Amino acid sequence: MQIFDTQNFRQFLGSAECNQHRWGLEKRYVVTENTLAEYEHILRDTLYHHHSSFNAFEAITELGFPLVANAMRQRNSSNPIDENTQMGNLGEVIGREYSTAFLGFATTWAYPNRFNPNIEQSMKGVDIIGLRDVNQPAEILVGEAKAWRAFDKRPIKDAYNHLIRLRNQGNTSQMLRFVKESASTKGDRQILENIDRHMANDVIRHYLILSITEKNHENLFEIIESILMPSATEFVSGHISKSIISRGIILGRVK
Repeated sequence: MQIFDTQNFRQFLGSAECNQHRWGLEKRYVVTENTLAEYEHILRDTLYHHHSSFNAFEAITELGFPLVANAMRQRNSSNPIDENTQMGNLGEVIGREYSTAFLGFATTWAYPNRFNPNIEQSMKGVDIIGLRDVNQPAEILVGEAKAWRAFDKRPIKDAYNHLIRLRNQGNTSQMLRFVKESASTKGDRQILENIDRHMANDVIRHYLILSITEKNHENLFEIIESILMPSATEFVSGHISKSIISRGIILGRVK
C-alpha cells in the first residue's frame, strides 16, 4: 500500500494560483485527468488508510494468502454507499494531507469509521484538526472541507460560519477531547503530551476552508466578501477532473 506523503502530495496538487483578500489568502489548484490517473492508486489507498480498521493486508499477503487479505480488506473498508458521505470523506482526507504537506501541521487522522456507528453518515465535529510538532511552539489548525459536484455558495458559507462559531467559543480543550481519546488507544505518551500542551485556550489558531469541486468557478469564495468577518487564514479550492467520481476513486473503493 502506497499512501500520500509530503513530496508526492505536493506533486499531485502542483502549483497554486494565489489571491490575497482582506478575509484571507485564497489558493487555487487544478488536478488534471492525466494527473489523477497517475495518482489514482495512491489516492485510493490514502482514503482506505484513513477510514479502514484493517491494517494487516500486507502481512497476510506476505504469508501467501493474497486472496484472503483482499477479502478482509474489502470487508473492513468502511466505505459508505451514500454519495454525500463519500464526498465528505474525500474532502476531509484531502484537507488533512494538504494541512500536513503545505502548512506543516501534524494533522489527526480522518477518524476511522470504526468510531462511527453509521458509516453512511459523516463524522460530526471539526473536519480538520492540526497540531504543531513537539519541537515547535503550540499552534492549532482548525479546518472545514467541502466537496461536491457542482458549485454552490451555501456550503462555503456554512463552513465559514462554523469556523466563526468555533473561534468565538474559544474552548480548545473541548475540541481536542475526542482527539486525545482516540490517541490514547495507541498508548503513545509523546503524542498525548503534545495534545495536552495544545489544549490551552490561549494557543494560536489558524483556520482553513478547503473546497473541492468538479467544475472550476471564478468567484468560489465571493460569499466571504459579503460576510466581512476576517478570521480564516487560508482558503483553498481544488478543481479535480470529473472522472474522479466516475472511476470510483473518491469512494475509497478497493479494487
